[in-house]
Amino acid sequence: MGASKDGGYIKQTTVTPEQDAFLKQLMAQINPNAQAAASGYQQFLPGGGGGQAITEQANKNFQQNTIPSILNAFGTGSKGSSSLNQALAAGASNLNTDLASKLSELQLQASQGLGNLSTQQAQIGSTPMFAYQPKQKSFLQELALVGTKAGGDILSGYLSGKKF
Repeated sequence: MGASKDGGYIKQTTVTPEQDAFLKQLMAQINPNAQAAASGYQQFLPGGGGGQAITEQANKNFQQNTIPSILNAFGTGSKGSSSLNQALAAGASNLNTDLASKLSELQLQASQGLGNLSTQQAQIGSTPMFAYQPKQKSFLQELALVGTKAGGDILSGYLSGKKF
């Protein structure tokens, strides 16, 4: 739009050479960190396996602390009682519910984190390093444009019946 045969625009840089060097250095440092963060987030997405360590630790804690605590509360002679079995089942159910809740929370945070990373990288990567500026017209070009406009105005007035 509006470009002449000789390209009516000049490509002009919007940053100084020092700013350009700084931005390149910054991007070189950011990229590995962003990749590491993305990898960490992906661990918690479905299929990533990041929740496995949390699940294993929770199960270990349940077996080493919760089960003995429930057994102590019921005493040594009640190993076959239905209330003991109900207490153990309730503890396991609570563990599974809490784990599922925590893992879904971590998955949500991971997906948000990945989204934020990509948005930040897109913002940094889309910062224009140059702009196009219209070329200055020569005196003769400007004069020809004024003459053409004036001639068009006169012709338009003549055709519409106006007198000058």
